[in-house]
Amino acid sequence: MKNKFTLEYIDENLGFNPISETYNCFMVSINAKKAQFILDYFNNDNRLISQNQVNKIYRSIQSDNWLFDGSPMTFNIEGNLTEFQHRLKAIAKCNPDREFIVPVVVGVVKEAFTKTATNKQRKPIDEIQRKYKKTSTSEVSVLGDILKRRKKDRLSMQNAISSYEDWCRNIISAIATSGNYENVTAKFSLQRKTLRAYIALCERFNLLEECQTFLEILDEELNPDVSSPSTLTSEFVDFWNYHAVDLSNEKRMDFLYAMLCKATDLIILRDDGMINFNYKASELEHVPMERLGVYRKFLA
Repeated sequence: MKNKFTLEYIDENLGFNPISETYNCFMVSINAKKAQFILDYFNNDNRLISQNQVNKIYRSIQSDNWLFDGSPMTFNIEGNLTEFQHRLKAIAKCNPDREFIVPVVVGVVKEAFTKTATNKQRKPIDEIQRKYKKTSTSEVSVLGDILKRRKKDRLSMQNAISSYEDWCRNIISAIATSGNYENVTAKFSLQRKTLRAYIALCERFNLLEECQTFLEILDEELNPDVSSPSTLTSEFVDFWNYHAVDLSNEKRMDFLYAMLCKATDLIILRDDGMINFNYKASELEHVPMERLGVYRKFLA
C-alpha cells in the first residue's frame, strides 16, 4: 500500500508510522479514534471481519478489562494491518477517552501468513493442561459432556479451569467406576464420555448407589452367557437398539443420557429392575424431561 497521507499527518493521528521496511517493535497507546483510523486506512489486505468475534472481545474488555496477553498489533512492510483487527474494532466501540497499551510490530513480510505454519489453536484442554499437566483427554471430554447435560455454559477457554476444579474428583471417580462395567462400556463405546458424565452426575447428586445398581444389572444383561436379569435392562437394550440405530452419534449421546436418567428413576422405584421401561422416544426429549425426576435434578 502506498499511503496518500504525509508522515506528519499519520504521526498526528497515530503517534507512530505503520509503514516500515525495518522489522521493529515498540509500545503504543491506542484509543477508539486511533483504532478506527487504523481500520479505515491501514487495513486493506486482511481477512473479513467477524462481528461475532468483535462482540466477544468487547464483552471480555467490559467484564475482565484489557488484559496484557502479549499479543501484538502487526503491520506488513506496506503498512497494512496483519493482526489485531478484531481487537481494534472492539476498541473502537469503547469510551473514546479510554487508552489501551498495545505492543506493535512493524516491517512484517507480506507473505508471512502464506508461508509460515499457523499457530496451534488453543482449546479448553490446553488451558486445563497448562495448570494441571496430568489431566487426560478423557477427563476433559467428560467435563464437556457434563456441562452440556446441565445446559450450562459450554466448555470454553474462559471457564475451563474453574469447571475442571469443580468437577475433577467426580470425573476421575466416574472414569474408574465405568471400568467395572466392561460390557456396558463396550456396548456404548462411542458414547463413553456421556456414560461417564452420567456416573459423575450421579455421584455429585447422591445417586451413585442407584447408578451402580442399574449399571451392574445392565452389565449382566449385555453378557451373552447370562440370562436376562431384569425387565428394565432387557427393555432398555431393546429400546436403544430399535430407536438409536439411525441417529447421528451426537444424537445418540443425547438419547442415551435421557435413557439413563429414566432408568435411574425406575431403579429408585424398584431396585431389582423388575419394572418396565415403558416410554416413547418423544418422551426422552429435553422439554418433557426437564420437569421430571433425575434429569431435572441434574439441571439444578
